[in-house]
Amino acid sequence: MSNLILMRHGQSIWNLQNRFTGGIDVPLTRKGILQAKKAGQELKKIGVHIDIVYSSKLSRSIETAKVAIKKFNSSKMIVNKIIRNEALNERDYGDLSGKYKDELIKIYGEKKVLEWRRSFTTKPPGGESLKDVLTRIRPFLLKKVFPLLKDGKNVLIVAHGNALRALRIATGEYKADNISNIHIPPCVPVIYNYIEKEKKLLVKDPKTNITSKFTYQIEEFGLKPSIIYRNLSVKKLIKIALGRNEGILTKSGAFSVTTGQYTGRSPEDRFIVDDNLTHKTVDWGKINKPFPSKKFDQIFEKMKKFEKAKELFVFDGFVGAEAKSRLPIRIITDHAWQSLFVKNMFIKPTSEELEYHEPKFTVLNINDFEARPELDGTRTSTFILINFKRKVVLIGGTRYGGENKKSIFGILNYILPDKNIMPMHCSANLGLNGDTALFFGLSGTGKTTLSADPKRMLIGDDEHGWSKTGIFNFEGGCYAKTINLNKKAEPQIWNAVRSGALLENVILNPKTMNPDYDDDSLTENTRVAYPLNFIPGAVIPSIGGHPKAIIFLTADAMGVLPPIAKLTTDGAMYHFMSGYTSKIAGTERGIIEPIATFSSCFGSVFMPRPAEVYAKMLGERILEHDTKVYLVNTGWSGGPYGIGKRFKIDYTRKMVTAILNDGLKNIKFEHNKIFNLDIPKSYPGIPSNILDPRKTWKNKKNYDKSAKNLSKMFVENFKKFKEVSQNIKKAGPKE
Repeated sequence: MSNLILMRHGQSIWNLQNRFTGGIDVPLTRKGILQAKKAGQELKKIGVHIDIVYSSKLSRSIETAKVAIKKFNSSKMIVNKIIRNEALNERDYGDLSGKYKDELIKIYGEKKVLEWRRSFTTKPPGGESLKDVLTRIRPFLLKKVFPLLKDGKNVLIVAHGNALRALRIATGEYKADNISNIHIPPCVPVIYNYIEKEKKLLVKDPKTNITSKFTYQIEEFGLKPSIIYRNLSVKKLIKIALGRNEGILTKSGAFSVTTGQYTGRSPEDRFIVDDNLTHKTVDWGKINKPFPSKKFDQIFEKMKKFEKAKELFVFDGFVGAEAKSRLPIRIITDHAWQSLFVKNMFIKPTSEELEYHEPKFTVLNINDFEARPELDGTRTSTFILINFKRKVVLIGGTRYGGENKKSIFGILNYILPDKNIMPMHCSANLGLNGDTALFFGLSGTGKTTLSADPKRMLIGDDEHGWSKTGIFNFEGGCYAKTINLNKKAEPQIWNAVRSGALLENVILNPKTMNPDYDDDSLTENTRVAYPLNFIPGAVIPSIGGHPKAIIFLTADAMGVLPPIAKLTTDGAMYHFMSGYTSKIAGTERGIIEPIATFSSCFGSVFMPRPAEVYAKMLGERILEHDTKVYLVNTGWSGGPYGIGKRFKIDYTRKMVTAILNDGLKNIKFEHNKIFNLDIPKSYPGIPSNILDPRKTWKNKKNYDKSAKNLSKMFVENFKKFKEVSQNIKKAGPKE
C-alpha cells in the first residue's frame, strides 16, 4: 500500500503580515523554517518512507520541502530531486496580491473579502477562483501522482492552502460545497493510503487520528491544549491512564477508578440555558433550572483558559443506533479513563466516519475545573450546563462518569420529539422470535439486570428511541450497577467485567485484586461500563421492532405494591406520568437509604420537555401497536425498607418471563381497589402470598395504613398534570 502526503508550507513573511500572497514569491519566516523542521521530525516519527517529492515553483514551498526532508532523510539525492510543478502554485489573487487583508475588510466588508478568499467559484479582481485552481490541479493528480502511487511509490506534495484545498477535492476527500471552511494549518502532514483495488485515497493516521479538519474544529471551538488525543484505542487509553495514576488494573484486566467526592449524579447542579430557543419549550422548574446565557459564556471562556497548554482526550462518535436519526457528538475530557468510559458507552465511528466527523453537540467535561458560585451563578463548584442553542454542554467539578452519558441523554430527549421520535429512559431486549420488550425504571430498579437475560438478546440497557420503524438504542454500551453482583443471578454482567471494561468505585481485594461487589463502604452506586458486544448475543446494530410488551419497574420501599400488575392503556399512561419508585442509596449525592419519589416518564431528570409531551407519544404508540403494559415491583415485601425484604430476583425473573412468553394469558386476575390494579391470583413457581402484598405483612392494619398513604401520594402528585383526560386520572390509585 502506497501513501500520499500533503503538507502546506511554513509561515511566510506575508502570512505574518496578514497580506494576500497568492502567486507572489515570498520567503519563509524564521517561524516557518522551524515549522518545517518540526514537520520533518513528525514524518520521521510516523516512519513513512518518501520516494518522490513535489513542490510548487514558489520558494516558500520549495524551502519547506527541503528543510522537512533533511530532518527525516539525510540523503541529498532526494533533496536535489524535488520536482517543481506550477500546477501546485498558490491561487492567483490578482489585484488583491500584496494587499493587507484588514485594510480590504474596512473597504469592502468582511463578507466580501471572505468570499474572495474562500469561495469556490468567485474570482478576486484579475485573479483565479478555487475552481480554476482545481482545473489545473486535477490533471496533475491523475496523470503525475496516481501512476506513482499505483507503482507503490510514496509521494510528498508541499504546496499552498488553496492548492491543497483543490487537491483534497480532487482526491474525493471533500466536496466543493464544503471545502470553504476547511482550515489547512502550516506544516501539518495529511497522510492518505492509496487503495489500488478501489482507485481511491483515504486519509489515514492510525497513530493519532488527528487531521487538519479536526485541528481546525478544535481551534474554532477555542481550545489550545499542549497535547490532544483523539479516539485512542482501549489499550492506549489504559496505558496513559495507568501512567497518570488515574486507576489500577484488576485481576480480570478491567480498569478500576474511584471518582472522588462524587459517586453519583448531581441533579441539583444541572442547568439549561434559558434563551429564545428553550424559553417556551422546556419544562422549567425544580428539575430543569434556567441558567443565563452570559454566565454560560463566562464559564466557557474560563474553562478554555484553564485547559490551555494541558492534555485533553477526545472521543468522536455517535448516539443513536438508527442510522437516519443518529447524532454526531464530541466529548472532550481531561482524564484518559473518562475517554475510555465514553468510548465504551457510545457508538464508535468507522475510520472513514471519523475522518469526516462533524459534531452536532460537544461536551466539554473538565473534571479538575471548579466554578465559583458567587461569580459564576452556579449552585456549587460542580455544574452541568446544557446550551441547546450553542450545542455545547459544560461539565466541571465532578469525576462521576455518568454525567457524560446523562447530559447526552438530556440533549436527545429534547430534540427527538421534534422528529416524531419518542425518547425513553428504558432498557430493551429481543426474543428469539423477534419480539421486542421495553423496561422502564430509574436507577436501582433492576432495569439493566432484567434486560440482560441470557435467553434474550440485549438491545440496550438505559435509553432508547421509538421511531416509525421501531426501537433503537442511544448507546453502544452498558453502565450497570455492581453492588452485590452475583455470578449466578447476573452472569452476563459478571462476565462483562474483563479487559476493556471500566469499574467505578468498586472496592478491590488488595491481595487478589479482585472486586468485592458486596463492599459498599465507598458507595452503593458501584458501576461497570462496558461495550455492548461484551454481552453474548447482543443486538448490533442495536435496533428492534415495535415492542410487544412494556414493563414499568418500580422499587417500592414502602413494601405495599404488588410484584406484578396488568395495566390498561389509561393505567399505563397514568403510571408513566407518575413514574413512582424509590431512589436507591448512592445513585444521587446524599441518598443513603431508599426514598419514595415520583419521576415523570421514569426519568424526569433527563426529560427537558413537559411530561405530557412524552406521555402523549407513548399513548399513541401503545394503541397503534397493541402493546401490553405491566407494572413490576422489584422493591420490598412483608414490610417497608428496614423491616421487609426485597423481592428475590428469581421471582422477578419468573414474572418477567411470564409477561414476555404470554404466560399470563390464562391466569386469573383480581382487582386491587386501593391501587386500581389487576393482580394475578397465582403463578407456577411463585408463592401465592407473594403476589398479594397485604398477605406478606404480619400486621395487616399497618399494611392498610401504608397502602392508603402511598395511594394519597399518587393522587397528590398527579394534581400537577393539568392537561390530562379524566379517563387517565381515574385509572390511578384512589384516595
